[in-house]
Amino acid sequence: MANFSTHVAVAGMAATGMASGIAVTGMLSWPDSLVLGVFLVAGTLLPDIDVDGGRPQRWLFSLLALAAAIVASSLTVQMQTTPLFTLPGQTVSCEAIAVGFLVWLLIRYPAAFLFQKLTRHRGLCHSLVVGGLWGLGWIWLGLHCLAAEPLLIWLQGIALFIGFLIHLVLDELYSVDINNARIKRSFGSALKIWEPAFPSGSLLATAALVTLVWLLPYPGELVHWLRGGMLLLG
Repeated sequence: MANFSTHVAVAGMAATGMASGIAVTGMLSWPDSLVLGVFLVAGTLLPDIDVDGGRPQRWLFSLLALAAAIVASSLTVQMQTTPLFTLPGQTVSCEAIAVGFLVWLLIRYPAAFLFQKLTRHRGLCHSLVVGGLWGLGWIWLGLHCLAAEPLLIWLQGIALFIGFLIHLVLDELYSVDINNARIKRSFGSALKIWEPAFPSGSLLATAALVTLVWLLPYPGELVHWLRGGMLLLG
C-alpha cells in the first residue's frame, strides 16, 4: 500500500487542483475553496485511523479529545454560578477546567486504546460505507451545529469523501506490482464497499449511512451550484 508521505503528496496535488479550479472560475471564493482543499486532504488520512499508533489516528483522537473537552467545559460553565475567572465572552470555573481535562484524558487515551483493540488495519474503516459515513456525518453535523452556508457544508462533506476515495484507490494501485507483472496479496483489501470479515459492523455502518441519507434534507443549494458550474464549463 502507499505510505503516509505518498498519500499526503497526492492529496495535496488533488486539493490544490480542485481549490484552484473552483476559485479561478469564480464558483467560490479563494478562502472557501482552500477550506475544501483542507477537507480533501483530511479525508485522505481517515482510512488509516485504524493503524495502531499511526499519525492519522493520533491526530484524529487528539482533535476529538480537544473538541469534546471544549464542549464539556462549556456545558459545565453553563451550570455554574461561581466562575473562577472570565475571558472575553466566556466564564471559566475550576469545575469546568477539571471536567474538560478529564474528558480530554478519557478520549485521548482509553478511548483511543479501545479503538485500537477493536479495529484492524484495512478493516471496516477502510471501506466505502465508512467513507460515506464520514462525509454525510460531517454534513449532518454542520447543518445542525454550525453557522455556515448549507452549500459550503455539503461541499465540505463531498470533499471529505473524495479524499477518502483517493486514499482507497491509491492503496489499490500500489497493490499492483508493474515491474514484476503481478498482483500482490493485498489487492482488493483497500477499495471495498464493506468488510466481509465483520458482517455485524458492516451492517450497522450501512444502517447508519441509510439513516443519514434519510435524515438529511434535499441538497437544493448544491444542485443549483452544480448546474451553474456545468453551464459555466459547457
